[in-house]
Formats: sequence, C-alpha cells, structure tokens
Amino acid sequence: MEISEGKKQEAVQYSVNAIHHICEQIGPRESGSKEEYEAELWLQKEIENNKWADSTEIEDFKVCPKALVGFTKIIGVMLIVGALLQTLWFASPTAGLVAAILGVLLAVASLTITVFEFLIYKKFIDRFMKNTTSHNLYCKYEPTGEVKRRIIFNGHVDSAYEWTLMKIKQNVMVAVLVLDLLCAIATIIIGIMAIVNPQTWMFATMACFAIPYIGLFYVCNFDVVVPGANDNLTGVLNAVAVLKCLAESNIRLENTEVCCFAAGSEEAGLRGADHWAKTHKEEIDSVPTAVLVFDTLRDMDYLTIYARDMTNLVKNDEDCVKLVEKAANAIGHPLPRGGVPFGASDAAALSKNGVKAVCIAGQDPLHANYYHNTRDTADNLRPDTMKLCLDLSLKAVEIFDKEGFGN
Repeated sequence: MEISEGKKQEAVQYSVNAIHHICEQIGPRESGSKEEYEAELWLQKEIENNKWADSTEIEDFKVCPKALVGFTKIIGVMLIVGALLQTLWFASPTAGLVAAILGVLLAVASLTITVFEFLIYKKFIDRFMKNTTSHNLYCKYEPTGEVKRRIIFNGHVDSAYEWTLMKIKQNVMVAVLVLDLLCAIATIIIGIMAIVNPQTWMFATMACFAIPYIGLFYVCNFDVVVPGANDNLTGVLNAVAVLKCLAESNIRLENTEVCCFAAGSEEAGLRGADHWAKTHKEEIDSVPTAVLVFDTLRDMDYLTIYARDMTNLVKNDEDCVKLVEKAANAIGHPLPRGGVPFGASDAAALSKNGVKAVCIAGQDPLHANYYHNTRDTADNLRPDTMKLCLDLSLKAVEIFDKEGFGN
C-alpha cells in the first residue's frame, strides 16, 4: 500500500487547518450542542465533496451533557448538608443521633453516585437532569469486493466543560477529589461509631468535613466550554486523514472496509460510542471489526497504547492492542502499553459492549497544562505527533488488510 510522504504531510496540514476552522469558526462544542452538530455537518460535507468516503451518515441520540461532571455539584450539596447537620448534636442527643444517621446516608448516596456516574460511566443520574440531542458521524470507504473485515478509526467531536481545578494543575484536582473521597468514607465510619456510641469529637469531626467539600464546586465550570483542539479534534481528523490518504492515492482494498467514526458526547460519559456500539451491533458482528480510538494526539513522548481503560477497570481488546503494537514496530516507533489512570476513552464504552477496540493517546498524564481548559487551542497542536499517528494508522490498515487479527 503505497502512500507518498507528500500525501501524508498534506493530510496532516489539512488536519491542522480543519482544526483551526472548527475551533475558530464553529467554536467550543458542548456535548449535545448545536456546535457539536455543526462540526459534524462540516466534516460530513468535506468528506462528501472530496469523495473521501462512499457513504456518510449522521445519527442522533439523547444525552444528558452535565451528568458526568455535574455530579460533583450534586454530591457537594449532599455532603455539605450532611456535615452541617452534625451541629444538631448541640440541641439534644436525639437530634445528634438523627444527624449522624442522615450524615451516613448522604455520604453513602454520594459515593454511590460517584461510582456509578463517574467511575464506571453508568447513566445513573442522567434521567433526573436535562437531556438534549447529540450526534455521531459514521463514514465508510468500501473495498472493491466483498467486505470480509472492517477497520474503524474513531475520535470524538465534542469538547469538555472547563475543569477549573485542572487549570491550576492536574494534581490539584486529583488531590481535592481524593481528599473528599476520604472524608466521605470517614463520615460513614465515624457516623456509624457515633450512632453506636455518641461522643462529641465524632460530631465535630464530621461537621468540619464541610470545608474540604467546598472544593467539589470548583471541579468544573459549566459556563466555559473549552476549544478541544487536541482533545479531541486531533483524533477525529486523524480518522478523516486516513480516508483522505486512501482516496487521493487511489487505493481501494479488496476485502477491507475502512471507516471513520466521529463520536459525539464522549465528554458526557462516552454516550456516543455506547449508542453506536448498540445500534451497529449486527454490522459489527457480521465480519471481524477493529476499532482504533485516537484521543489527544499531542505529547509524542507519552504516546501510549491503552490496553486498560476506564480508570483501569475495563480491558480493551488484546487483538487490537497487538495490531497497533505491530504497526508501531513496523514504522520504527514502538509504543508502550498502559492503562488509563483516571477517566476513560470511547474504547472503554466499545469494549464494554463487546466491540474489539483499543485506545491510542498522547497526553502527559501529570503536566498537560492544556487538558480540559481554555489552553487547548488550535495554536497548541503538535503536527509531528499527528503525523506519527497517521503513519501508525495507515500501517495498521495495511497489516489488518493482509492479516486480519492474525487468527
């Protein structure tokens, strides 16, 4: 499969220009917003007008954009109320006992919401919050013959609400969340002790926890949606660039379908990928299908194949991991395996739905000062990292076309 270096460089430059256009002319793309939809319509038009795919479709689905990170404000209220109730022990022993019971219940409820909504990305509180319509863009570049295998490149179009504490420093946000988690656990333990054998220090301690809980209101700012140039227009345009390179090089594989899947609402809890996996299950199961999810293609030294996802709780597909490893070795840039330490990628939602998927991302996990804040602009791109990922993607297509999953 011969694609010239000039053609690949041209595709990277196109990607950079496209990201500038989307960020500057369409703007930040809240999950389920008109801007998210406008970006997908623009991409669809580009792909259709340039004949980089044989078919394109935009599918809609319902999403609650604020549930995933909005839970912090909800449990913040619950935990602070539970802590302040402990001052009722001044009134009477009975009031103190009731306060301890309520404090424990509110802490348990808060931890339950955190685990289901934020840790494992379930639609736990979504039904109680405002929903809107989001969209996925799915494009197919057909083979010359029967489709016997399929490789899909994914990125997400939407951008995040600004994570206020993350803008200061990533470790600050992690520290606040860990501290509040420990306080909630301590509330449950101390609260149970107070119910069994009430003592003044127990109520006083639980009341003091109201102070660190204030930090939960500064985790995210719904009034600011970030540009999302690196996270994750780089992943989306990588998928588009693969189609562009194949089509403009007049390369059409015999039995391998190559697709671009630009997901919506990843930042709202991987909702677009989850919807796509469920909607396209029959198609996915019809032939061997590999989905390579690219996310935040910026920091080359930290480019990693994520074999584990969703805070390391979900295992991505081993065959897909090996495919990317083989492609990386073939282009002379071996990549390490890793696990997503905090949060998740679209690959996690796909893997949980039985889709063979893996995530490739290039982000410094501790010092990415652009992550989920207004510094993530089109002027902050790294074209060299984008070029490497395009090389990797095209090599993966070539290997998958010849070998499939190697079985």
